[in-house]
Amino acid sequence: MQTVKAGSISHHFAIKNPQGTALAEALIELGISPSIVKVMLCLHTHGATTSKILQTRCGLRQPEISTAMKILNERKMVRIQSKGANGRGRPSHTYELTESLPTCIDQFTVEIEERIEAMQKGISTVQRLTQNL
Repeated sequence: MQTVKAGSISHHFAIKNPQGTALAEALIELGISPSIVKVMLCLHTHGATTSKILQTRCGLRQPEISTAMKILNERKMVRIQSKGANGRGRPSHTYELTESLPTCIDQFTVEIEERIEAMQKGISTVQRLTQNL
C-alpha cells in the first residue's frame, strides 16, 4: 500500500475541490499508481492534452507519464492521437480518456475486489489447514 503525504495530490495536481482530492487519495490508498490516478483525473478535468501539459499539471516527469499512458492504453482507457513533427524532431501526441472517469475507475476497482476475494479464500484455506496442526 502506498502512503500519500497530506496535500501532495492537490499541491502537484490541479484538483481544486475537496471531493476530487479525496477521490485521488482513496484511489491511491487502494493501490492504484499515483501517476495513473493523476493522469486519469487530469484528462477527466481538462480533456484532451499533450504529455508536456500533463507533466506540468500533474507534477510528473515524462517517463512517469509514459508509464501511466502505457497502462491506460493497454486497458483501452485512452485515445492517442499523433501529430506529425513535419520532418523535424519527434511527433507529439494528444491523449484523452475514451470512457467516463467512473467507468475507468470501475475497471480498477473490479480487479481490486477480485484480488480481495482471492486473498479471503487464501486466508480461509490457511485457517482450515492450520486447525489440524
